[in-house]
Amino acid sequence: MKTKEEIEQLAFLEYPRLINDPYNPMEDDNAYERQIWIDAYTRCQEDNKDRKYTEEDLRNAIDETINACNVAQKESYGELEIDADKIINSLNKQD
Repeated sequence: MKTKEEIEQLAFLEYPRLINDPYNPMEDDNAYERQIWIDAYTRCQEDNKDRKYTEEDLRNAIDETINACNVAQKESYGELEIDADKIINSLNKQD
């Protein structure tokens, strides 16, 4: 799960500070949207905090997908090769 600070950093990437009034530089026109984004991201994390998969679960899912694709498309495209380690290493593993 991401920390509050990490979520806020992501929110600023999506909704950077936007100052449209040069006479009021403290008013950020994206502040409202950014806060909604933060609230939604936080709620999603809370809703999904108990849904964790093991590395073995992921490897099995990848293998089953590869096998199904190979059965269905072998004659047309040849053997499908996917680097499962690369997929697993790309996942966000913050706890």
